Amino acid sequence: MTAGSIGSRILTAVSLIAVLGAVGGLYTTVLKGARPPVRVAQRAQPSVAETAYLSGADVASAARLDQAFQRMGYRLDTVGDGLTDVPPLFLAQVPGDLDDLPDIDTKKTVFLRVMLPLVLAVDEEIANDRARLLELAARQASHQPVGADDQSWLDALAKRYEVEDGNLKTLVSRVDVVPPSLALAQSAEESGWGTSKLVRRSRNLFGHTVEVTHDETGMRNFGTLYEAVRAYVHNLNTHKAYDELRRARATTRARGQAPDGHALVAALHGYSERGDAYVSTIRSLMRRNDLVRFDRARLGRALPGRMASAS
Repeated sequence: MTAGSIGSRILTAVSLIAVLGAVGGLYTTVLKGARPPVRVAQRAQPSVAETAYLSGADVASAARLDQAFQRMGYRLDTVGDGLTDVPPLFLAQVPGDLDDLPDIDTKKTVFLRVMLPLVLAVDEEIANDRARLLELAARQASHQPVGADDQSWLDALAKRYEVEDGNLKTLVSRVDVVPPSLALAQSAEESGWGTSKLVRRSRNLFGHTVEVTHDETGMRNFGTLYEAVRAYVHNLNTHKAYDELRRARATTRARGQAPDGHALVAALHGYSERGDAYVSTIRSLMRRNDLVRFDRARLGRALPGRMASAS
């Protein structure tokens, strides 16, 4: 996959160094210790505008992070309705004191505002690959030649998505987005709205395990939340247990519609030993927290204005 050019300039703010990086045209504030999204298809580089940033204290405290989001105008009601863009702000980890917030609603809104940019960024990366894949598939279907560079890219994509026979139909069904509503609901359920020990220690949002254990628990460690979200989406797109989900998503695409998070939940029987009970729980989470609205959310290209660091 072609990597976008990465530009940066350094801004100093209290105890935090914030790097404004252009990754394939996607400007992000990368907190100290975080890694920006990579391997996003290259696009035109936008101009650098006034940039918001967070102090180290803002990142470490759930209450201060909530206040910082409010100062930025980052509100779930407006981004969910598509009235404003989701700021491209990627936190490396969830604040460790999230469970200390005084009420459950605040805890949920902080968690969702941390997660939503990450999910949208992963989906954007996949959508870029899917667009190029569909273009090449159409070219092959009309018996037009595919250049050596494009063929190499296709081969690498097929290997990454574990399609061994070069079947383009299978590859197209795998290289597709996961609706934000589904990713948000599963991350909330699996991580206790970001409060589980596994999330705090390993940034493991979805309960990923490993065959060769990194520690005594056999649970996978992630360097950042972005890596965890990326692994989750890749798992849904490649593991044989989710063939039904991919078929349902492809059927929706064939009808000219975008993937439906609420409908895709039915294909997650194999995600948990709880089976149908797990599916019911995820649907309930989506309904009670109105998560489907975030399927209309858009990831912004710049952070909204300059935000003064908290005192």
